[in-house]
Amino acid sequence: MTDLIWSSPYSRGKAVIETFDYDGVRLLPGRMQAQVQRAREVYSSIPNDSILKGFRRASGLPHPGDDLRGWSKINTAKILGQLLSGMARMGRATGDRSLWGKAESLLAGWHETLPPDGQLRMRPYDWEKLVCGLVDLHLYAGTAAALPILEQATDWAARTFDRTRSRSDNFDFWGAGPGATQEWYTLPENLYRAWLATGDRRYKDFGDVWLYEDYWRPLVDASELSHVVPVHAYSHANSFSSAAMAYAVTGDARYLQISINAYDFLQRTQCYATGGYGPDERFMPPDGSLGRSLELYAGHAEIPCGTWAGFKLSRYLMTFTGEARFGDWIETMVYNAIGAALPTEPDGRTYYYGDYRLSSGLKQHYWHEWPCCSGTYWQLMADYHNVIYFKASDALYVNLYVPSTVAWSHDGQSVRARQDTAYPEAETTTLHLELERPARFAVRLRIPGWARGASVTVDGALQSIAIEPGQWATVDREWHTGDSVTLRLPMELRMSPVDAQHPDRVAILFGPTVLAQDEACCRRPFALAPTAGLSSALVRDDNEAVRFQIVDTAPERHRRFLQPLYTFPAFWPYWVYFDLREPPLY
Repeated sequence: MTDLIWSSPYSRGKAVIETFDYDGVRLLPGRMQAQVQRAREVYSSIPNDSILKGFRRASGLPHPGDDLRGWSKINTAKILGQLLSGMARMGRATGDRSLWGKAESLLAGWHETLPPDGQLRMRPYDWEKLVCGLVDLHLYAGTAAALPILEQATDWAARTFDRTRSRSDNFDFWGAGPGATQEWYTLPENLYRAWLATGDRRYKDFGDVWLYEDYWRPLVDASELSHVVPVHAYSHANSFSSAAMAYAVTGDARYLQISINAYDFLQRTQCYATGGYGPDERFMPPDGSLGRSLELYAGHAEIPCGTWAGFKLSRYLMTFTGEARFGDWIETMVYNAIGAALPTEPDGRTYYYGDYRLSSGLKQHYWHEWPCCSGTYWQLMADYHNVIYFKASDALYVNLYVPSTVAWSHDGQSVRARQDTAYPEAETTTLHLELERPARFAVRLRIPGWARGASVTVDGALQSIAIEPGQWATVDREWHTGDSVTLRLPMELRMSPVDAQHPDRVAILFGPTVLAQDEACCRRPFALAPTAGLSSALVRDDNEAVRFQIVDTAPERHRRFLQPLYTFPAFWPYWVYFDLREPPLY
């Protein structure tokens, strides 16, 4: 399968590299594969009758099964499209055709509940997710019914949706307006995907209606908003994916510049060290508010939804620009946001907020079952397969260092690569190549922005190539089966201030990994004397790959450690951010 942006005759935006589009990439045993497998077990086992029960009940049809709870206690309109999307993408990525069968059965069952006038009983918020699911079923599962239902759903929405398009502000932080049209500005992305997939003008025309020009305009010429309104963070970050797709559809470089500047704005002013953003679900003015949020809130970042928006924006920008730097946010979230999240449970309990409080945080599920994050969590598990590797006609791009395989066609032959690594617990990753006959192409390895002193060897021989943080390290040569490429990324302890106004309020990282201190009785948060450095205060534990013992400066009954945030289970308190120069509380 070829990336839609590359292959569509209706695409006008120039793409430099393409994704594997959920085809040809397989995960090998490791943390990521385990997380995906757990999700497949949970989401494939949700009874169809329960998912459809609310729709059937409202239509006067027999409605067997148990109601789902929380956000889905009336019906599953808020997540139905996400469930369909995840099944379509995961089925393609893993070869699990049973997921396609489940999705097609759900689609048919839901469609039977619609009245003759096609009333979907959905808000734009729900409908946008449905469009995504229908496009994905068409593209990845080849579901024959997907496009006719999408046509019907789009015609209904074009007739009935309130087009007030209220701009978000301090009081209406997601643009709900008078007609329950919250998050209307996320609609163009999937409508434009439908246009690229079909050439049916109704999707482009309807997508054009919802472009968020007023909000995006300050990002055309400036990489920082002059005045940050505390609007809903996830949905506004998600709107930048609509801007990126507007570039794909129109070729207007203004939309690409908006997307690039938005990415830089988010990284510079909105993100914690984990890659999460949006305390109390809002953007923060760049005046120290982000740092102060650690004193005020427990809900610092919508982790699954926020990662979903970050993955998409980063992936689009990598596709359109070919730049390695946009992969850094993906890596950060893989290990510290979605990769550190609790799994969705069979009863719908879902990890929602990242908690980074100075008074100690903890991981726990959201208080309502089956929320929006349960849908994006499922989509992200499929999307893992689409952010590890990219390709061009003459190159393989390695974005993430994950145990995995990738297969593609090059110069009339099948080429396969296997990536063996224990990263980020280890500093190296090795790519083993299998070819039918010798072939020339480039292997490009992303050098993270934090990395210094990286090196590349081929079959054990050190390569004299340009290696710069935030760039691709490129090995361009004729390859033979059995060749191997090894990347070494030396890791060091480093501090990441939460914002410019709080230079001593920091997270501590080792390579790409955010470290956290476990908090228990008679312990205190890590502190650092003004003249001390991290290397004098932390000693690596020989028994664990990534764990550091805190050198005590006062009597302590127990040894204290910093270890990866992703190792912490539910309800185990921890510290992620530290006021290093403040005297500890006793």
